[in-house]
Amino acid sequence: MKQKLFKLIEIVLLVLSLVAFVVYFVGNNGTKEDGLLNMYLFWTYALLAVSIVLVVLFTLAKAFKSKKGVIGLIAIIVGVVVVLGAAYLLAPGTPVANKVYDAGTLKFADTALYVTYLFLAGSLVALVWGAIRNAIKK
Repeated sequence: MKQKLFKLIEIVLLVLSLVAFVVYFVGNNGTKEDGLLNMYLFWTYALLAVSIVLVVLFTLAKAFKSKKGVIGLIAIIVGVVVVLGAAYLLAPGTPVANKVYDAGTLKFADTALYVTYLFLAGSLVALVWGAIRNAIKK
């Protein structure tokens, strides 16, 4: 029963996301309508917030079942802090031509880009490694 419920929720979220995508990109007609953009961004932020909350809750629930889980959780937290700190230190925060932003905003944006690039590269490496490992096992 739980599996069917989760599958139904997944399908509903996918359909709502596709509707938001179509409404924004097709209904926009090349104009910059703030209402559609706000709707699209709100939906994106809502999905991101829900996924972050669920990841944190499931990770905490699993971590506190054993001592090894708590140690793994601490290692993950330390790893995330190290990655974010390194990205922040590497982020130049240089100004953009013809735009006026404060240094903090530029530094935050550069940090977010570096973290995104790092996690994208890690995902691609994991994807390729998984495919190679499965091919070797068979």
